[in-house]
Amino acid sequence: LFGPVMQIVRVSDFDQAIRIDPNYAYAYNDRGSAKRQLNDFDGAIKDYQKAVLLDKQMSFAYNNLGSAKRKKGDIKGAIQEYTKAILMDDKSFIAYNNRGSAKFDDGDYKGAIEDFTKAFELNKDYAYALNNRAAAKFKLKDYKGCVEDCTKAIALDANYAYAYLNRGNAKELLRDEFGACEDWKQAANLGAEAANSHIGICQ
Repeated sequence: LFGPVMQIVRVSDFDQAIRIDPNYAYAYNDRGSAKRQLNDFDGAIKDYQKAVLLDKQMSFAYNNLGSAKRKKGDIKGAIQEYTKAILMDDKSFIAYNNRGSAKFDDGDYKGAIEDFTKAFELNKDYAYALNNRAAAKFKLKDYKGCVEDCTKAIALDANYAYAYLNRGNAKELLRDEFGACEDWKQAANLGAEAANSHIGICQ
């Protein structure tokens, strides 16, 4: 069983666990994650809220709650939930990265950079935080900073398609057309379909 069918099976499994123990916080959290995979964001939010009601120290459930709210488009609410997760576990690089992504969605690029920086400080192997920070720097027209962060991300993961894509976009605006084309071609080869729309300008 794969995809939605598997998720439905998982939801029913967690239903059974909750029937056996209605106070089992982990079952609510896990059922919420299964519902989120099915795009049932309201159901996921309800389950995550129940999980943190039963176990107020479950920091990752607040992180999951933030992600469900972000998926639903409640960006402010998502930031609040990620902040709660961070207050409970200030070593959670995932929560910092997720809050940075929500701030990015909200147009707070400086705040996003702060969170992505913290995420990377907590996990020096976390290339996603570097690429995310690069995207925020791009929005602030710090194209050199964007290239630097993408280069660092690629050093950690040579197959990171979107780091090549973002670096190519920044190089184009720095008038490095050859470098931009090389990065876009590599991004496309690695599966970033958005790069194909740029390659047309390359000779």
